[in-house]
Amino acid sequence: MINFYSYKNKSYLASSALIILTVIIIFFKGLNLGIDFKGGLNFEVRTNLSNDQILNVFQDINRDREIIVKKEIGSDVYTIRIETGDDNASFIEEIIQLIKDHPEMEVLISEYIEPTFSDELIKNSLYAMASSLLVIAFYIWIRFDWQFAASGIFALLHDVFIAIGFMSLFNIEFNLTMIAALLLIAGYSINDTIVLFDRLRTITSDEDNKDSFSDNVNKSIKLNLRRTILTSFTTILALICLVILAPVNLTEMPIVFIFGVCIGTYSSLFLALGIVGDFNYEAVLRARDS
Repeated sequence: MINFYSYKNKSYLASSALIILTVIIIFFKGLNLGIDFKGGLNFEVRTNLSNDQILNVFQDINRDREIIVKKEIGSDVYTIRIETGDDNASFIEEIIQLIKDHPEMEVLISEYIEPTFSDELIKNSLYAMASSLLVIAFYIWIRFDWQFAASGIFALLHDVFIAIGFMSLFNIEFNLTMIAALLLIAGYSINDTIVLFDRLRTITSDEDNKDSFSDNVNKSIKLNLRRTILTSFTTILALICLVILAPVNLTEMPIVFIFGVCIGTYSSLFLALGIVGDFNYEAVLRARDS
Protein backbone atom coordinates (compact mmCIF):
# COMPACT_ATOMS: atom_id res chain seq x y z
CA MET A 1 0.00 0.00 0.00
CA ILE A 2 1.19 3.52 -0.76
CA ASN A 3 2.32 5.35 2.36
CA PHE A 4 0.44 8.60 1.68
CA TYR A 5 1.46 10.15 4.97
CA SER A 6 5.15 9.80 4.12
CA TYR A 7 4.62 12.15 1.14
CA LYS A 8 3.35 14.89 3.43
CA ASN A 9 6.44 17.13 3.29
CA LYS A 10 6.84 16.65 -0.47
CA SER A 11 3.20 17.60 -1.00
CA TYR A 12 3.75 20.72 1.13
CA LEU A 13 6.64 21.72 -1.13
CA ALA A 14 4.62 21.01 -4.28
CA SER A 15 1.64 23.00 -3.02
CA SER A 16 3.84 25.89 -1.90
CA ALA A 17 5.41 25.98 -5.36
CA LEU A 18 1.96 25.96 -6.99
CA ILE A 19 0.74 28.78 -4.73
CA ILE A 20 3.82 30.92 -5.43
CA LEU A 21 3.47 30.22 -9.16
CA THR A 22 -0.21 31.19 -9.00
CA VAL A 23 0.63 34.49 -7.27
CA ILE A 24 3.24 35.27 -9.95
CA ILE A 25 0.86 34.40 -12.80
CA ILE A 26 -1.99 36.50 -11.40
CA PHE A 27 0.36 39.41 -10.65
CA PHE A 28 1.83 39.55 -14.16
CA LYS A 29 -1.10 38.32 -16.27
CA GLY A 30 -4.09 39.26 -14.14
CA LEU A 31 -7.54 37.80 -14.73
CA ASN A 32 -9.33 37.90 -18.04
CA LEU A 33 -12.49 39.52 -16.69
CA GLY A 34 -15.62 38.91 -18.77
CA ILE A 35 -18.31 41.44 -19.52
CA ASP A 36 -20.11 40.29 -16.37
CA PHE A 37 -17.40 42.07 -14.38
CA LYS A 38 -16.19 44.71 -16.87
CA GLY A 39 -19.43 45.60 -18.59
CA GLY A 40 -19.96 45.46 -22.32
CA LEU A 41 -21.89 43.91 -25.18
CA ASN A 42 -22.41 40.22 -25.85
CA PHE A 43 -23.78 38.70 -29.07
CA GLU A 44 -24.32 35.21 -30.39
CA VAL A 45 -24.58 35.16 -34.18
CA ARG A 46 -24.93 32.47 -36.81
CA THR A 47 -22.78 33.16 -39.86
CA ASN A 48 -20.49 31.58 -42.43
CA LEU A 49 -17.87 34.30 -41.96
CA SER A 50 -14.51 33.45 -40.42
CA ASN A 51 -13.16 34.85 -37.14
CA ASP A 52 -10.95 37.36 -38.95
CA GLN A 53 -13.82 38.54 -41.15
CA ILE A 54 -16.06 39.07 -38.13
CA LEU A 55 -13.31 40.99 -36.32
CA ASN A 56 -12.80 43.22 -39.34
CA VAL A 57 -16.53 43.96 -39.50
CA PHE A 58 -16.73 45.08 -35.87
CA GLN A 59 -13.37 46.82 -35.66
CA ASP A 60 -14.46 49.17 -38.43
CA ILE A 61 -16.65 50.88 -35.81
CA ASN A 62 -14.29 51.40 -32.89
CA ARG A 63 -10.78 49.95 -32.73
CA ASP A 64 -10.25 51.12 -29.13
CA ARG A 65 -12.67 48.57 -27.72
CA GLU A 66 -11.54 45.01 -27.01
CA ILE A 67 -13.40 42.53 -29.20
CA ILE A 68 -13.37 38.77 -28.54
CA VAL A 69 -14.77 36.29 -31.07
CA LYS A 70 -15.19 32.59 -30.21
CA LYS A 71 -16.61 29.84 -32.42
CA GLU A 72 -18.79 27.06 -31.06
CA ILE A 73 -17.24 23.66 -31.75
CA GLY A 74 -18.86 21.89 -34.68
CA SER A 75 -21.24 24.77 -35.42
CA ASP A 76 -21.53 28.04 -37.34
CA VAL A 77 -22.43 29.97 -34.18
CA TYR A 78 -20.03 32.62 -32.85
CA THR A 79 -19.95 34.48 -29.54
CA ILE A 80 -18.88 38.12 -29.95
CA ARG A 81 -18.00 40.15 -26.86
CA ILE A 82 -17.23 43.86 -27.07
CA GLU A 83 -15.74 45.88 -24.22
CA THR A 84 -17.76 48.77 -22.79
CA GLY A 85 -16.70 52.38 -23.38
CA ASP A 86 -17.95 55.96 -23.67
CA ASP A 87 -21.31 56.76 -25.25
CA ASN A 88 -22.59 53.19 -25.13
CA ALA A 89 -26.12 54.13 -26.23
CA SER A 90 -25.01 55.40 -29.63
CA PHE A 91 -22.51 52.54 -29.92
CA ILE A 92 -25.30 49.98 -29.50
CA GLU A 93 -27.24 51.70 -32.28
CA GLU A 94 -24.17 51.45 -34.51
CA ILE A 95 -23.87 47.73 -33.77
CA ILE A 96 -27.54 47.16 -34.62
CA GLN A 97 -27.16 49.05 -37.88
CA LEU A 98 -23.95 47.18 -38.67
CA ILE A 99 -25.67 43.81 -38.28
CA LYS A 100 -28.54 44.97 -40.49
CA ASP A 101 -25.98 45.87 -43.14
CA HIS A 102 -24.58 42.32 -43.00
CA PRO A 103 -27.49 39.93 -43.58
CA GLU A 104 -25.06 36.99 -43.52
CA MET A 105 -24.98 37.43 -39.70
CA GLU A 106 -28.09 36.22 -37.87
CA VAL A 107 -28.31 37.47 -34.28
CA LEU A 108 -29.39 34.75 -31.84
CA ILE A 109 -28.70 36.49 -28.50
CA SER A 110 -27.77 40.06 -27.62
CA GLU A 111 -27.20 41.60 -24.20
CA TYR A 112 -25.59 44.66 -22.65
CA ILE A 113 -24.23 44.95 -19.09
CA GLU A 114 -23.66 48.36 -17.52
CA PRO A 115 -20.29 48.92 -15.76
CA THR A 116 -22.11 49.95 -12.55
CA PHE A 117 -24.05 46.68 -12.62
CA SER A 118 -20.84 44.72 -13.15
CA ASP A 119 -19.32 46.36 -10.04
CA GLU A 120 -22.30 45.14 -8.05
CA LEU A 121 -21.85 41.66 -9.48
CA ILE A 122 -18.22 41.60 -8.31
CA LYS A 123 -19.24 42.50 -4.76
CA ASN A 124 -22.05 39.94 -4.68
CA SER A 125 -19.77 37.24 -6.08
CA LEU A 126 -17.15 37.91 -3.40
CA TYR A 127 -19.86 37.86 -0.72
CA ALA A 128 -21.19 34.55 -2.08
CA MET A 129 -17.77 32.91 -2.01
CA ALA A 130 -16.87 34.28 1.44
CA SER A 131 -20.20 33.26 2.97
CA SER A 132 -19.91 29.77 1.45
CA LEU A 133 -16.46 29.29 2.98
CA LEU A 134 -17.68 30.53 6.37
CA VAL A 135 -20.65 28.15 6.37
CA ILE A 136 -18.41 25.22 5.40
CA ALA A 137 -15.88 26.16 8.10
CA PHE A 138 -18.63 26.41 10.72
CA TYR A 139 -20.05 23.02 9.77
CA ILE A 140 -16.66 21.26 9.99
CA TRP A 141 -15.92 23.04 13.27
CA ILE A 142 -19.06 21.73 14.99
CA ARG A 143 -18.88 18.33 13.28
CA PHE A 144 -15.19 17.62 13.97
CA ASP A 145 -12.35 18.96 16.10
CA TRP A 146 -10.81 22.32 15.24
CA GLN A 147 -7.81 20.60 13.66
CA PHE A 148 -10.08 19.15 10.98
CA ALA A 149 -11.82 22.48 10.40
CA ALA A 150 -8.55 24.38 9.92
CA SER A 151 -7.14 21.65 7.66
CA GLY A 152 -10.32 21.42 5.58
CA ILE A 153 -10.53 25.16 5.00
CA PHE A 154 -6.85 25.38 4.08
CA ALA A 155 -7.24 22.55 1.54
CA LEU A 156 -10.36 24.20 0.13
CA LEU A 157 -8.70 27.62 -0.26
CA HIS A 158 -5.66 25.88 -1.76
CA ASP A 159 -7.81 24.25 -4.46
CA VAL A 160 -9.84 27.37 -5.29
CA PHE A 161 -6.80 29.65 -5.42
CA ILE A 162 -4.81 27.35 -7.70
CA ALA A 163 -7.88 26.97 -9.95
CA ILE A 164 -7.95 30.78 -10.28
CA GLY A 165 -4.28 30.65 -11.27
CA PHE A 166 -5.13 28.01 -13.88
CA MET A 167 -7.74 30.36 -15.38
CA SER A 168 -5.25 33.22 -15.45
CA LEU A 169 -2.52 31.06 -17.03
CA PHE A 170 -4.72 29.93 -19.93
CA ASN A 171 -6.53 33.26 -20.27
CA ILE A 172 -9.91 31.70 -19.46
CA GLU A 173 -12.58 34.35 -19.14
CA PHE A 174 -13.47 35.04 -15.49
CA ASN A 175 -17.22 35.60 -15.28
CA LEU A 176 -20.25 34.50 -13.27
CA THR A 177 -20.01 31.02 -14.78
CA MET A 178 -16.46 30.74 -13.41
CA ILE A 179 -17.69 31.82 -9.97
CA ALA A 180 -20.11 28.89 -10.13
CA ALA A 181 -17.22 26.63 -11.19
CA LEU A 182 -15.11 27.75 -8.21
CA LEU A 183 -18.00 27.08 -5.82
CA LEU A 184 -18.42 23.64 -7.38
CA ILE A 185 -14.70 22.97 -6.91
CA ALA A 186 -14.96 24.07 -3.28
CA GLY A 187 -17.94 21.78 -2.69
CA TYR A 188 -16.33 18.82 -4.42
CA SER A 189 -13.04 19.28 -2.61
CA ILE A 190 -14.51 19.60 0.87
CA ASN A 191 -16.89 16.67 0.30
CA ASP A 192 -14.05 14.26 -0.43
CA THR A 193 -12.01 15.67 2.45
CA ILE A 194 -14.85 15.32 4.96
CA VAL A 195 -15.33 11.66 4.01
CA LEU A 196 -11.65 11.05 4.84
CA PHE A 197 -11.97 13.03 8.07
CA ASP A 198 -14.94 10.93 9.15
CA ARG A 199 -13.12 7.70 8.34
CA LEU A 200 -10.05 8.81 10.31
CA ARG A 201 -12.13 9.82 13.31
CA THR A 202 -13.98 6.49 13.25
CA ILE A 203 -10.73 4.52 13.17
CA THR A 204 -9.02 6.54 15.90
CA SER A 205 -12.12 6.36 18.14
CA ASP A 206 -11.73 2.59 18.38
CA GLU A 207 -10.37 1.84 21.87
CA ASP A 208 -8.64 -1.30 20.61
CA ASN A 209 -6.74 0.61 17.95
CA LYS A 210 -3.09 1.01 19.01
CA ASP A 211 -1.67 1.99 15.62
CA SER A 212 0.33 5.17 15.10
CA PHE A 213 -1.34 8.25 13.66
CA SER A 214 0.44 7.81 10.31
CA ASP A 215 -0.81 4.22 10.05
CA ASN A 216 -4.35 5.37 10.83
CA VAL A 217 -4.12 8.04 8.13
CA ASN A 218 -2.95 5.52 5.54
CA LYS A 219 -5.68 3.11 6.61
CA SER A 220 -8.32 5.84 6.25
CA ILE A 221 -7.14 6.71 2.75
CA LYS A 222 -6.90 3.05 1.73
CA LEU A 223 -10.49 2.38 2.79
CA ASN A 224 -11.74 5.32 0.71
CA LEU A 225 -9.24 5.20 -2.17
CA ARG A 226 -11.46 3.21 -4.54
CA ARG A 227 -14.40 5.52 -3.88
CA THR A 228 -12.23 8.61 -4.43
CA ILE A 229 -10.75 7.36 -7.70
CA LEU A 230 -14.06 6.15 -9.14
CA THR A 231 -15.89 9.34 -8.15
CA SER A 232 -13.20 11.55 -9.68
CA PHE A 233 -12.99 9.41 -12.82
CA THR A 234 -16.73 9.36 -13.50
CA THR A 235 -17.00 13.09 -12.79
CA ILE A 236 -14.21 13.85 -15.25
CA LEU A 237 -15.84 11.64 -17.91
CA ALA A 238 -19.09 13.61 -17.61
CA LEU A 239 -17.19 16.89 -17.78
CA ILE A 240 -15.30 15.80 -20.91
CA CYS A 241 -18.68 15.23 -22.58
CA LEU A 242 -19.64 18.79 -21.62
CA VAL A 243 -16.40 20.16 -23.07
CA ILE A 244 -17.15 18.44 -26.39
CA LEU A 245 -20.90 19.02 -26.61
CA ALA A 246 -21.64 22.21 -24.65
CA PRO A 247 -22.23 25.57 -26.37
CA VAL A 248 -19.18 27.77 -26.91
CA ASN A 249 -19.95 29.99 -23.92
CA LEU A 250 -20.04 27.00 -21.55
CA THR A 251 -17.01 24.94 -22.61
CA GLU A 252 -14.55 26.73 -20.32
CA MET A 253 -16.47 25.94 -17.13
CA PRO A 254 -16.10 22.12 -17.37
CA ILE A 255 -12.42 22.56 -18.29
CA VAL A 256 -11.84 24.52 -15.08
CA PHE A 257 -13.89 22.00 -13.11
CA ILE A 258 -11.83 19.09 -14.49
CA PHE A 259 -8.70 20.80 -13.21
CA GLY A 260 -10.48 21.45 -9.89
CA VAL A 261 -11.41 17.78 -9.51
CA CYS A 262 -7.78 16.76 -10.07
CA ILE A 263 -6.35 19.32 -7.64
CA GLY A 264 -9.11 18.58 -5.11
CA THR A 265 -8.38 14.85 -5.20
CA TYR A 266 -4.67 15.59 -4.69
CA SER A 267 -5.31 17.87 -1.69
CA SER A 268 -7.64 15.35 -0.05
CA LEU A 269 -5.18 12.48 -0.35
CA PHE A 270 -1.88 14.23 0.32
CA LEU A 271 -2.56 17.51 2.15
CA ALA A 272 -5.61 17.54 4.39
CA LEU A 273 -4.84 14.64 6.73
CA GLY A 274 -1.17 15.60 6.91
CA ILE A 275 -2.14 19.07 8.13
CA VAL A 276 -4.37 17.48 10.78
CA GLY A 277 -1.32 15.59 12.03
CA ASP A 278 0.79 18.76 12.07
CA PHE A 279 -1.84 20.41 14.27
CA ASN A 280 -0.94 17.75 16.86
CA TYR A 281 -4.18 15.80 16.63
CA GLU A 282 -2.29 12.76 17.91
CA ALA A 283 -1.90 14.55 21.25
CA VAL A 284 -5.69 15.05 21.36
CA LEU A 285 -6.15 11.31 20.86
CA ARG A 286 -3.68 10.49 23.64
CA ALA A 287 -5.49 12.89 25.98
CA ARG A 288 -8.79 11.15 25.21
CA ASP A 289 -7.29 7.75 25.89
CA SER A 290 -5.97 8.87 29.24
